[in-house]
Amino acid sequence: MQLHRNKARFYDAGARIVMVSMGSVDETAAFKNKFDLSFPMVSDPDRELYNSFQIGFMAVTSIFTPKMALRTASALAKGHGVGIPHGDVRQLSAVFIVETNGVISYSHYARDAADNPRPEQIMDHLV
Repeated sequence: MQLHRNKARFYDAGARIVMVSMGSVDETAAFKNKFDLSFPMVSDPDRELYNSFQIGFMAVTSIFTPKMALRTASALAKGHGVGIPHGDVRQLSAVFIVETNGVISYSHYARDAADNPRPEQIMDHLV
């Protein structure tokens, strides 16, 4: 939810945030309402965008490790919990900056579920 908390900074820089969910339309709408998100969300239950952008999966063996347990506990302590997951919990996330001409000028592919760029890192790449 760091993107939502920093939405004004992104908008001031000329960026617009669009979030993609692998949940159904109803699940995506419920998530958006639960967290009072004001930016657009796209439902992609068949993971067509995930596949098009070649966003990978976390290995099953890396889900249940002490490192992931600590990172999960740390994220929850900071208020970053999103509730019960829907879909394949191994699906990783990614962040892209797509310019108005369609060129991807920045990409960050998560290595694990807790690997998200800080808003400052994204802001540094806005053209």
